[in-house]
Amino acid sequence: MDIDSLVGSLKSQVLGSLEKEVYEQAVAANLVDTVLRELVVSAVGRLQTQMPAAVSGVSALLGFLGSVAPAVQSLGLDAHIASMIRQLGVDTAMRDSVIRGITRYLEANGAHLMEVAVKAAVDKLSKPA
Repeated sequence: MDIDSLVGSLKSQVLGSLEKEVYEQAVAANLVDTVLRELVVSAVGRLQTQMPAAVSGVSALLGFLGSVAPAVQSLGLDAHIASMIRQLGVDTAMRDSVIRGITRYLEANGAHLMEVAVKAAVDKLSKPA
């Protein structure tokens, strides 16, 4: 086996295992929920300053829903409201917007993210365990 084949084989094995481990670490850290929550909270905060009239209308609606939420839950209407939200496509539209925003970020910053990943791997490998 020549050196190129050996390196290719090792690269395939190690990177496949690295992908699995990164995935498992992300799941264990509940990464998506944690990061997504912060991203959406920050984005909504920025929208509040950029589009105050539109966001204040949504805030008023959410405030009203929040104030009646205990009654809604006790009457069993929360499942009905969630169903209506799904039927209106609000959940799907929000999901799609969030995914497009994250995808744009990943595409625009791919080279930088690769540098961060390589540096993290080199730093870990160059330090004694």
